[in-house]
Amino acid sequence: MLQRKTKKPFPTMLALIIALSCLFITNSFSLEADREQELVLSSDGSTRMSIKDGIRLMEMSDNVVITRGSMEIRGDSATIEFIISSEEVRKITVVGAPVYYQQQLDSSDDPVKGSSNSISFYTDEGDGANVVELVGDAVIESPTSIFECTAITYIVEQDLIRDTVGPCSGAFSSSN
Repeated sequence: MLQRKTKKPFPTMLALIIALSCLFITNSFSLEADREQELVLSSDGSTRMSIKDGIRLMEMSDNVVITRGSMEIRGDSATIEFIISSEEVRKITVVGAPVYYQQQLDSSDDPVKGSSNSISFYTDEGDGANVVELVGDAVIESPTSIFECTAITYIVEQDLIRDTVGPCSGAFSSSN
């Protein structure tokens, strides 16, 4: 009788899963309904971790998916920065051809959707706002507008395009 061989998880991947389950994730990168949700990471490729200047860097490759509540990011590779002293996520950067972003807004039934060659998420140290930076063929579509630019800085809680790099084109919804 033939026995079916199954892959056993690599010890480093098991250690990674345990380390991530122990991290306390702060309110960064989320809206009210998403703030209490855990950050879930997956990829089909390799995962590598390193430490530099008090920051734990986790690099993931091949079909990366990152979710937290209604937020979902899909891309080719990602770098997640964790502050070691506070065990908080400092920044998430996903690159791809393209990267896709989607998140439900608290004030609307329609989600915000975006795509670009690179998307970074972080909390602005000045005002505490959740920032989504889309760079390279950037598109952001919210319940109130749609814009295409070379780069877009979007403030999630305010449904606000704070900065752009042109050329740009777009439209505002006539219902708002």
